[in-house]
Amino acid sequence: MRHRIVSTRVTGPGMITVRDRARQMGELFGLDDVQRTRFVTAVSEIARNTVQYATEGTATFLFDAGASGGAQSVVAEIRDSGPGIKDLAAVLAGRPRADGSVRLGIAGSRRLVDALSVECPPEGGTVVTISMETHRGFRRIGGSDLAALIDKLARRRPQTPLEELEHQNREMLEALDALRAREQDLLRQDERKNQFLSTLAHELRNPMATLHMTLEILQRMELEPKVAHRREVMSRQVDQLISLVDDLMDASRVSQGKLDLNRKRTEVNELVAGALEMSSAAVSAKNHTLTFARSDDDLWILGDAMRLRQVVCNLVQNSARYSPEAGHIRVSVRREDQHAVIDVEDNGIGIAADVLPHVFELFVQGGPAGSNSSAGLGVGLTLVRRLVEGHGGSVFAASEGPGQGSKFCVTLPLTAQRGDALPAFPD
Repeated sequence: MRHRIVSTRVTGPGMITVRDRARQMGELFGLDDVQRTRFVTAVSEIARNTVQYATEGTATFLFDAGASGGAQSVVAEIRDSGPGIKDLAAVLAGRPRADGSVRLGIAGSRRLVDALSVECPPEGGTVVTISMETHRGFRRIGGSDLAALIDKLARRRPQTPLEELEHQNREMLEALDALRAREQDLLRQDERKNQFLSTLAHELRNPMATLHMTLEILQRMELEPKVAHRREVMSRQVDQLISLVDDLMDASRVSQGKLDLNRKRTEVNELVAGALEMSSAAVSAKNHTLTFARSDDDLWILGDAMRLRQVVCNLVQNSARYSPEAGHIRVSVRREDQHAVIDVEDNGIGIAADVLPHVFELFVQGGPAGSNSSAGLGVGLTLVRRLVEGHGGSVFAASEGPGQGSKFCVTLPLTAQRGDALPAFPD
């Protein structure tokens, strides 16, 4: 149930009063420092919009006690009698105006609070409702408490412009301190994650090496057909586990900037051909057809051949993994200005639009959830991007959506100079 607490006019000269009331509501009704800053900023930005487009309006502050023990909220309802909003969906999404200018008011305020809704009644005007839930430790407010808080709010004197400026500066400093603390916390968590990945990969290597050696010994023994078949299955699974462990090691090195490159003059067509030979088992395992189109001329780059073959292998194996049985994978090399371009295309399951911008992020998998039981750890494409960027190149992914296949395009700078080793992986 919502209880009306106080109202104030929204005008140019009255903006300080609006901010002051929003802050007082946050202080009395259970918003912590960060919540209060966000709530006050959102309310003042919507009030500014009201003055800009409708000259004036009314800000009503309410307290939502929450139904049946639900979350309690501080609410601000800002009304005006202006022309309304013509393209409300575009405004809420923050899309640029026709002249290219950026909309900040409503879309920016929406990101600051727990809920923000906009209504444009047929008779005209706009109603913006802003809501921020109280922090978890705040007590539940009953009828007598509410009356006391309303009385306390009524007795508070308005702030002077100088006091409001002091409040704004203090809130800004508190927000910056909170951001710095959060940044340091994230950096510490990232470092712990990197240490965990490195330790896990090292701990897994020893048993994997023992299993691999045991299977190598069994390969030299005459076994019954059933046992030999099981040996082959085990061998493939161990190879896959070793590949996953290697990816974990590389992911750890990449995250810590410790992955070195031994760059030398390398021909791209031959490099790709070698990578396709290395990937042939993954392709043939699902009866895929793979075609390779070379460029008309030799294309020379300065690169770490082993790592660049890893790039192509990861992309081809990714296509093989996410394509149905008997799919088609096409790999091509071409020249584009002063760059060599490697394209890897498939007719597989495709990539959803919401996943596409994130496919190169660590532990993100390209397929739909549950689409493939052998989808891997989601580090292969992260390694692809980091290795390509370490060579001064770029990589992007494209897909028309689920069921439409995907395309990965790697671009690397050409060189006409003969060279030996270059500096290691850049920071």
